[in-house]
Parts: sequence; structure tokens; C-alpha cells
Amino acid sequence: MTAPGGRQVCNSREHARLGVLAEVVVTFGNLGTRWQAGALWQDCWGRSFPMCGECWDTTRQVAQNARPALVITGTAHVPAG
Repeated sequence: MTAPGGRQVCNSREHARLGVLAEVVVTFGNLGTRWQAGALWQDCWGRSFPMCGECWDTTRQVAQNARPALVITGTAHVPAG
């Protein structure tokens, strides 16, 4: 997780259309074993996505519910929403 450079809009199609600015850029690591049941968002592994606070919070909650021992690293602080 890093801070967005400049004025990036959220990756969500709806939020991008509305001009919602990203608060973080999330780079997905491997969240499971490729093509194994329970692996999360395999098409996103190794890719980065700008997200607003709402989208990041939703993504984080889903990932942590599926992977309770998940460790999230980064340099950006996301304000509580």
C-alpha cells in the first residue's frame, strides 16, 4: 500500500465516473495458492490499483475475513471512514 501520486481517481468504475479521488494505491500479493479454491483475486496479484477509502476498507475487510492472519504493509495511512 502506498500513497497515490497526484490526483488519481478510484479504480471503481462508478467512483471513477464520479471523480472520487484515490486515497491509497494497493498492490496485491498472492492471496492463496493460484487456482486453488479460496484464493482471492488471482487476476490482481502483482498489480496495483488506486482506491478511495471506502473501496479500500471493503477490500481489506473481505481479505481479512478470508485470511485472518493477513498482514497488510505499506506507507499510507487511510483515514477512518
